[in-house]
Amino acid sequence: MARGNIRNKIHNRLVEVYGPGVMSKQMVWRWCRTFSDGRQQVEDIPRAGRTRTATTDANVGKVDDMIRANRRITIDEVAEELEIS
Repeated sequence: MARGNIRNKIHNRLVEVYGPGVMSKQMVWRWCRTFSDGRQQVEDIPRAGRTRTATTDANVGKVDDMIRANRRITIDEVAEELEIS
């Protein structure tokens, strides 16, 4: 059986089980190719670089303090104060 047919069957089965809001056919094909290339886990591979979020316990506390001190503070002012772009 051709690879495309297997990938289509996987996608059709996902739609059957989880409904039409399931991942796209292209994404199923990408995952199939990734696993065919030797990947064995679905968790994200750690990467170096900038963190994806500025939400930390320390920043939450600082923002809370800033808002309590000045209820009219803007998001831009908060970002500038915390040096968040």
